[in-house]
Amino acid sequence: MNNLGKPVLFILLLVLSLAAIAQKGMQDMVYLRNGTIVHGMVIEQMPVDPIKIQTADLSAFIHRRDEVTKITKEEVVKSSVPNTGIPKGREGLMQLGFGIGIEQYGVDRLKINYIYGYRFCPQFMTGLGLGIRAYTGTASTDLLAPIFLHLRYTPLDRKASPYLATDLGTAFNISNEDNTEGLMLNTGLGVSVRTGEHTAFHIGFAFDLQRLKVYEAEFTSSYLSSEERSVNSSVLSFNVGFSY
Repeated sequence: MNNLGKPVLFILLLVLSLAAIAQKGMQDMVYLRNGTIVHGMVIEQMPVDPIKIQTADLSAFIHRRDEVTKITKEEVVKSSVPNTGIPKGREGLMQLGFGIGIEQYGVDRLKINYIYGYRFCPQFMTGLGLGIRAYTGTASTDLLAPIFLHLRYTPLDRKASPYLATDLGTAFNISNEDNTEGLMLNTGLGVSVRTGEHTAFHIGFAFDLQRLKVYEAEFTSSYLSSEERSVNSSVLSFNVGFSY
């Protein structure tokens, strides 16, 4: 647990920083006699001295007092997307991620999910998901097909909000005659940013656990045998997604 403490703390701080994206702000508007309007922040303004304004790209412009007709403050319009959460209704979600194995049986894996469900309000969505897991950390790439229930909670009814998500289900080993492997449990957190009235982009991290069947060899003085066991295979994954 101590080995995971620093990475988990870093992930939490990163997610909280992303969630703190500003939604709106104010800017100075300097109107010149030649018809030009300069947008930015006035950083020097004295009764008789020139006016100095800094723009968003950190460029600075100096104008004489007799060149300026007026200075106003106006709200910055950053996006045409309303500053509210996604409305209720049917929702699809595509996810792509990669997990790095942790602990003894953790195996690196590529993950793809498709989830179709219903958003009951801007904060809560649930649905059924199907996916593919390509276990790239083994000598031969094994393919698993999970089926699961997806729960997602987005606490803020805003354009940008943190989220918490959980997947609970099972997986079939399609590389080995469709044998059922066992319980699948994923818990993640991240940030959702609206890109349209019914669309949003998601980025986050998750702890993924998959119950797997493994065969372990036993050596005796006279023969070699193997025994089937069920183990927990865990990864920390980075995920991106798009909902519509």
